[in-house]
Amino acid sequence: KMAFLGLINLTALGKARDLIKQTQGIELDLLQLPLDDPKTYALLAAAETTGVFQLESAGMRRAIKELRPQHIGEIAAMVALYRPGPMQHLPRFIDAKHGREQVRFPHPALEEILRETYGVIVYQDQVLLILRHFAGYSLGMADIVRKAMGKKNAELMQGERMRFIEGAEKKGFSRDEAVQIFELIEPFAGYAFNKAHATSYALIAYQTAYLKANFPAEYMCAFMTCFHEVPDRFASVVADCSRIGVKVLPPDINRSGIEFTVEPVAVTKEGQQPLAV
Repeated sequence: KMAFLGLINLTALGKARDLIKQTQGIELDLLQLPLDDPKTYALLAAAETTGVFQLESAGMRRAIKELRPQHIGEIAAMVALYRPGPMQHLPRFIDAKHGREQVRFPHPALEEILRETYGVIVYQDQVLLILRHFAGYSLGMADIVRKAMGKKNAELMQGERMRFIEGAEKKGFSRDEAVQIFELIEPFAGYAFNKAHATSYALIAYQTAYLKANFPAEYMCAFMTCFHEVPDRFASVVADCSRIGVKVLPPDINRSGIEFTVEPVAVTKEGQQPLAV
């Protein structure tokens, strides 16, 4: 399965990259950014996420501040969990990550599958692996079951429930264990993200956060250009510029361009170039 999304955030990234080349002579390859940049993770931990893909809402800011992600995988898990349904597991994920709660696995046999997500089922891929590992499904058949779970077909699911239990018993698990695991994954399968989807979103989130952390004037300038016809978004970005020390200048018939540009002459004491229209 492939999904093609037209995201204005990608346009903002491209415009910011071009501005960085114009103003600083740095040619960035967005696919080669270091994924361990301390300034980027500090920005995320501080919830300075205006203009950061997927991480702008008030609820997401609270969650990302509590999580304090340290690698791209934790950003992906946050994106996948912060949705109706899986959101109920978000506090346990955060507490387990910080050691405030013991990491618990539904069954010792699932530790390898769920270790990276602190014992919480986060991705569709994990559901498929559980079906295969616990009850002997092929991955193809497991995906058919996942789709059936999402459609909540009671008659079909009753048949799959019995098949899962029989498969688990053949692999040496007890009937009670099989019932427990099936009931755990059944409601989850319908609303989970697949890992590739969440990771793709997380990468774009990281790229936008990286540019905001390391090239704030250029990134916010590009973001303002992309959202100048969306009043609420535009106003929030202008306010954020003021808060982080990037000055937004009024239009000037002698200096302004068609789009927002970085004013190259007036440098603030922090070393950031203010924006000009």
